[in-house]
Amino acid sequence: MALRSKVENMHYLEDQLVSGHSSSATIQKYLREVREQKLRRSELVAKYGDKLIDSGRLGAEEMWLVHEQVIIAALDVQDIAIAKKCLTKLMKKFPESVRVGRLRGMALEATGNWAEAKTLYEGLLEQMPTNGPILKRKAAVERSMGNPKGAIDALNDYLTVFMADTDAWSELVDIYTENELYANAAFCMEEVITAAPHNYLHHLRYAEILYTWGGPDNLRTARKYFATAVELTSGGSVRALYGLWACAKAVNSLKGTQKQPEDESELLELSGKQLIQLYKQKCPEKVAIVQKMVQAA
Repeated sequence: MALRSKVENMHYLEDQLVSGHSSSATIQKYLREVREQKLRRSELVAKYGDKLIDSGRLGAEEMWLVHEQVIIAALDVQDIAIAKKCLTKLMKKFPESVRVGRLRGMALEATGNWAEAKTLYEGLLEQMPTNGPILKRKAAVERSMGNPKGAIDALNDYLTVFMADTDAWSELVDIYTENELYANAAFCMEEVITAAPHNYLHHLRYAEILYTWGGPDNLRTARKYFATAVELTSGGSVRALYGLWACAKAVNSLKGTQKQPEDESELLELSGKQLIQLYKQKCPEKVAIVQKMVQAA
């Protein structure tokens, strides 16, 4: 009930803004709600936050919070003029602030000045080596500059301190996978699964990494995690079923060899039937294609 009330209130405030009947108090309340609920409403925040700042009706307790909020929103929508205007005020008020330094770096990133942003972040990290947001920004810059090793090093430094951050582990998975470092990617996904074992997408992604990595042992392990993803979705995930079917097919191709003495025919048949059934329910026009694929196995 409380959540619905917050959602309804947010919609009401947004309607007030868009309709043009908003007062400074309404804008201030809206910006506060966006911050507290950790929402991303960049276009509205940049447009109306800038108006609120220009009106001069901001109280001292929220003045600089709103400036920071508007800068980030303006950078999101590539309104560099608004971002620079607010950033200039923050830099004048807090010339030695590491937090403002991070915003300067983000502005440099938004204008494509990657090398300058990287130099700035490295200088800030000399002052505060364990500053999480800046370590993340440095990783983002390294990745944007096409330097995966630098991004990996920055994220590893970050995870040394903030090891429970699953988003950072997932980012590492992306980088390792892009560079075909599947052993490292698998290790990172194990950390993610440990933190959130009931999220089927984590099991699915881990299985896909192992399947891509290949080899009899990895295929057998991938089969287990595809099966877990199928179980967690009650058989409703096409992607998980495709993975299970493909994995069973790959393992079955080793049948009779020393590496794979078991027969995977039953699993191959069952997963194929479930795929066809799911397509009949959700996408009947594609059933013939799926049936042809399953029968060809």
